[in-house]
Amino acid sequence: IQTLNLDCNQIGAEGAKAIGNNLRESSIQTLDLGENEIGDEGAKAIGYNIKGSSIQELNMRKNKIGDEGIKVIAENLKGSSIRTLNMCENIIGDEGAKAIAKNFKETSIKELDLRCNSIGSEIENYLKGISNEVKG
Repeated sequence: IQTLNLDCNQIGAEGAKAIGNNLRESSIQTLDLGENEIGDEGAKAIGYNIKGSSIQELNMRKNKIGDEGIKVIAENLKGSSIRTLNMCENIIGDEGAKAIAKNFKETSIKELDLRCNSIGSEIENYLKGISNEVKG
């Protein structure tokens, strides 16, 4: 399987943990977990396992993910093969956005979507300054 789309299935944090625990052994390149209410705990489980996986496109929009969850994802983007990251419509604030910005230039990301979060304009402008592909 190269594409796994579980959009709108309400898998929750437990489902995300099960997927995360198996990412490195899979051949999945596109993972869509949008609208599954996975929260920070589920985001951490995915985040801890993206480095070393074959994931190139990760959609985690509308999952109630805050700063705690995105920080783990951000820490593991460096060295991952992720090129597209969709985190729109979550509850990411300035601290989470700063975590993404910290290592952004050292990632493979070509498209980052952070629309409809709780990111202040100062951080949003900084993110736009480091990449023309950031949607915010």
